[in-house]
Amino acid sequence: MRHYFTHTLEMGQEKILAHGTREYLALVDVETYPPFVGKEIDHLDLMAHLYGQMKALTAIAWGSPPGTQNLRLVLTENDHAADHVAPSSWHTTASGWLRTNGRLCLTSHDRLHDCARHRTHGLLREEHLPKDSRPRVLNVPPGVYSVLVLYHFHYPFPIETPADRPPVPVPKVPYTVILRHYAFPAPRIAPIRLPGLVPWAA
Repeated sequence: MRHYFTHTLEMGQEKILAHGTREYLALVDVETYPPFVGKEIDHLDLMAHLYGQMKALTAIAWGSPPGTQNLRLVLTENDHAADHVAPSSWHTTASGWLRTNGRLCLTSHDRLHDCARHRTHGLLREEHLPKDSRPRVLNVPPGVYSVLVLYHFHYPFPIETPADRPPVPVPKVPYTVILRHYAFPAPRIAPIRLPGLVPWAA
């Protein structure tokens, strides 16, 4: 029995997924994200690790209220996708870049922290999690992704409203994650140096 779910995203497709979390959610590249950090790491150590991996284009994380959250994932090649799918009232909670050969993992703080402390625990193995907390592998076209995470509510919870007004309802899908795909750049080819043609090549 697999301890994770698999989903395939097609270009131009939208998909809604649910995931449980206590502190934050994250998208990481299955192949290149290094899960283990050290047996004695604390919260700040993991934050520093994630910061370094965001710079390395292997991960992006964003804060989330506790509980099971619904996310709408949008896979696009359109530079102006946010203008088409997101009202101006929505706000950006995170943005970054990911590089992948085709497998991204949607997971949470609890799973990343567990893997960071135990070398034998991988993102996709070793622990049977509740259904809403199991990692979700997203099969996507290989390439580089610009990731934009938009939230549709006032954060943090609870939403505070004046006593004489009804409470603002929390949307059923509070997050939209836009994955803007870019093809991998062409490989760099070193110049061919022929001996005898130029002095420094002899």
